[in-house]
Amino acid sequence: MLGFITVLWLTGPVTAPHTPAITSLTNAAVSDATSLMAAVQTAGLRGTSDVKGAIEEIKRLDNDRVNIKGWVTDTTASGSALTVVAFAGGHHVLTTVTNGARSDIAKMLGLADTSAANISFQGAFACGAGEKIIVIAVTSGGTAYSQFRSLACP
Repeated sequence: MLGFITVLWLTGPVTAPHTPAITSLTNAAVSDATSLMAAVQTAGLRGTSDVKGAIEEIKRLDNDRVNIKGWVTDTTASGSALTVVAFAGGHHVLTTVTNGARSDIAKMLGLADTSAANISFQGAFACGAGEKIIVIAVTSGGTAYSQFRSLACP
């Protein structure tokens, strides 16, 4: 029984930090570049080119929900988890934290092996076909962010 609980704890979902910046973002209505800029400024975040990432897959799960998978890392913070926040149709739909290893990405970016631990992310959320999806990653210190390219919900 103890082994089962340990495995469940280790593989369970990672909860996002409840920082003022994340709370501010998740309460914002973000539907385009202008509203995103207003939201990140209100949250006290600055843009950074140190955060690199990509959305590798958005797949429809059913009529209402999609699953998103990707990777993101702060090239200046060895192995620190980042918070990924997504908006669809102007509404906050997902907050998750990087928690999967991606040694291939660390190698591609020339990062140390310790940086590979918290690169991967995934999550499911509701969105209608064609709705604009805006995804950003916030650094572990909650001071900087980077935006992924905008996509449309499949």
